[in-house]
Amino acid sequence: MKRIIEKYLGWLKDSNRPKHMKCGTLVYTVMLLLCFMLGISLVPSAVIAFVATCIVAMSVDYKDKLWGGKFDWLDVVATILLPGIITFIVVLIVLL
Repeated sequence: MKRIIEKYLGWLKDSNRPKHMKCGTLVYTVMLLLCFMLGISLVPSAVIAFVATCIVAMSVDYKDKLWGGKFDWLDVVATILLPGIITFIVVLIVLL
């Protein structure tokens, strides 16, 4: 079981992807709280926060590319992984 997890989730330990996950979750949480303060309900708030996290993730990697690095889709995926799971669960719970 441990080998299977390492095989499929081993890319999360590469580079600075744990930091990407933390920052993506932070952006998601801040946007979610901002939406709640504006009076937006749960599902639209979760979707808005997820889209904002996606935009931030792609912007950061595009900035890396402009500064001589490379655009890494795995960094983008690491950034939006937890917010995507949370949004998916929220939408499923509310719609079912």
